[in-house]
Amino acid sequence: MKLQARLAIINSTIEEFTTGLPHDQPIAATISGRIRGAIDYCFQPANDITAVLDALEGMIQLDPSHEDKDLISPWAEKTKATILQRSPTSVHVTLRQLREGRRWSIAETFRQEHTIASKFMEHPDFVEGVSSLLIRKPKTTPQWKPASLEAVSDAQVDSFFSPRPTLQLLSQNDYSDYPHAWIGLPREQEVQDFVGEKRVTVEQVVEHFERKTGGKMGVREKVSEILGRKCDVLEEGMMSWKR
Repeated sequence: MKLQARLAIINSTIEEFTTGLPHDQPIAATISGRIRGAIDYCFQPANDITAVLDALEGMIQLDPSHEDKDLISPWAEKTKATILQRSPTSVHVTLRQLREGRRWSIAETFRQEHTIASKFMEHPDFVEGVSSLLIRKPKTTPQWKPASLEAVSDAQVDSFFSPRPTLQLLSQNDYSDYPHAWIGLPREQEVQDFVGEKRVTVEQVVEHFERKTGGKMGVREKVSEILGRKCDVLEEGMMSWKR
């Protein structure tokens, strides 16, 4: 039996014993809806941490009359404070890793992650962070080196991505797009590709993906969330993907 057939059996077996959330308990996902939209706005277009922080500050300073201020402003304030508490070097490296990692294959990801982790083990901020959180009593505020986001140079960030001895992987298999995504929930790009220039309603899109996945649990919730965040509703309930 081929691998795809075996995976289909496993998937259908799991689905057979999957149950939904209790009917009287709403989905308590924090990274969805308005908050997910704010994340997209603050993080996706930015190429540097200054732009991210500026976008977060804009969310903090939303006009009091804004309908989502009570939801988004506290999230933005907490997120900005968290970023500023972290090692400035790690913040810069993480942002670059998020940007470049989208283009890495799975094998390259393992190798790059190993290189970055190895470099951090040599960096003084690693010892400082562990010491301030776990060793010193009472806990102390970490003294990062460099101490500010502005003091971290491009060369310092580059050093975390410089070539090192190649990590030897057990398997030679490699891919850039997960080959078994077909048994998971629909991805945002799939929903966007289906909506395209069509004149469709939310229910029509949801029904399409439910049929495609054989009624997989969670499809309705995820597709509805994507549509609510990425589409404008036109006349008669028809949708248009935001440009």
